[in-house]
Amino acid sequence: MSKTYDIIVIGGGHNGLTAATALARKSKKVLLLEKRTMLGGIAAGEEFHPGYRTSGLLHDTSGVRSQVIKEFSLEKFGLKTKKATVSILSKDGKNLPLSSDLDTACAAIAKFSQKDADAYREYRAFINSIKGFVQGLLNELPPDLSQFGVGQIWDLAKKGLALKKLGKKTMLEFLKVAPMSVADFLNEKFETNFIKAGIAGPAIYGSYTGPWSSYTTLNLLIWECTAGEYVVGGPQALVAALEKAARESGVEIRTGVTVDKITLNEARKVSGVRLANGETIAASLVASACTPHVTFYELLEPQQISYALEHGIKHYRSRGTTAKVNLAVNKSVNFNGVGGVEYARTGNSFDEMEKAFDPVKYRKFSNEPVLDIYMPAAEQSGNAPAGHSVVSAMVHFAPHHFDEGWSDSTKGKLLNTVIETLTKYVPDISSSIVGKEVLSPVDLEQRYSLTNGHIFHGEHAVDQLMTRPIPSCARYATPIEGLYLCGSGSHPGGGITCMPGYLGAKMILERK
Repeated sequence: MSKTYDIIVIGGGHNGLTAATALARKSKKVLLLEKRTMLGGIAAGEEFHPGYRTSGLLHDTSGVRSQVIKEFSLEKFGLKTKKATVSILSKDGKNLPLSSDLDTACAAIAKFSQKDADAYREYRAFINSIKGFVQGLLNELPPDLSQFGVGQIWDLAKKGLALKKLGKKTMLEFLKVAPMSVADFLNEKFETNFIKAGIAGPAIYGSYTGPWSSYTTLNLLIWECTAGEYVVGGPQALVAALEKAARESGVEIRTGVTVDKITLNEARKVSGVRLANGETIAASLVASACTPHVTFYELLEPQQISYALEHGIKHYRSRGTTAKVNLAVNKSVNFNGVGGVEYARTGNSFDEMEKAFDPVKYRKFSNEPVLDIYMPAAEQSGNAPAGHSVVSAMVHFAPHHFDEGWSDSTKGKLLNTVIETLTKYVPDISSSIVGKEVLSPVDLEQRYSLTNGHIFHGEHAVDQLMTRPIPSCARYATPIEGLYLCGSGSHPGGGITCMPGYLGAKMILERK
């Protein structure tokens, strides 16, 4: 007879591991189920060519919340963090090392424009002035908008008071710029095109927007206000530490296990799960770190969800626009003649970034994509042979719904496009490539169960942030009693942050 658990967590990515650990630390009997044979999901490190490994689909670990690291004592399990420099590249050979240290960053910018250096100091001052307010919105449970009792009104009032405490000037500036396009916002501050484009990158990554789209400034401010130190070793190091923390906390972990359905009893309450092999496992609570679409459309029977719930999830936008290209290179790589680069961004100008986005609207991929590049640091000895490199690029933009269809042939065309783009920054890279992997949005969907290949489990649009994914599920609990969400399709959104899992577990504990 199968064991009975307090809670079953579906999905062994960083959010699933976080949720399971948080619950187990409160004496809950937790079972974590992962379909793949390895943990980590989009943060899993994998070999793509003999001797060469990626550190995960996503590589930006600056959003991992310090409160998760501290509460789980992840340093005890080998996790280390560091400050990092992001290189902003231009096609004409410029390379701006944008340091997290303000004085160092301003000195580097001044080599191109003293005006921009002064403006960057003002820009960082504005970010620092709103950081506490934005973090308060994103690092706490979202407000309960389903009812308006005294408690709910007080919660909303506290948010309003926090906004007012910014001071009149800062508050009005925030309210003015948040709805703006990131191009308009940064054009008001800076004069050098490639610097503006590089700063703007996180505003449009993974989104169905270009730099001239409204509310992209809000995405940039969210990223800037939550970015901290990076995890040494990348996402795979985070997963390794989370796994150790989960096991020490008592989480039972099973990999290579496919959940067929979430089961409900006669009262339409969660009763556990049924696996693809026919095994049933009992639990009165299930937390899903899968995408909302997978959770409601694939793990439940159609008659088990209401029309309103089905309609909401159907119209939750998850239009994947990102591909991934991994390259094994038989030498150390210099970007625009500079070695030791770990993180790099391309873009060149807002017009070029907008032109890169435009083809997606017509179900085509960009002929000159915007690249977000990660090249694991030399101290990460397991990623490539000595003296060799792994160049891992998030490719913006490439649509999931692609008119030509994703095949080996069309992926080859995308690869050639990416290599041609990289050649502008690393002229001799083509002759040094010894292995490659191209993951289209369709491949991302198949490998990681990402609906439409969306890397964030759904778009970061203003209407899909505070009530993410839909109002009736915005606080992790769903209309189905005993079923909770704890993945990137929940507040505060996608990326490697651990917060959806952490806050989802917090909600379960509060309600139980």
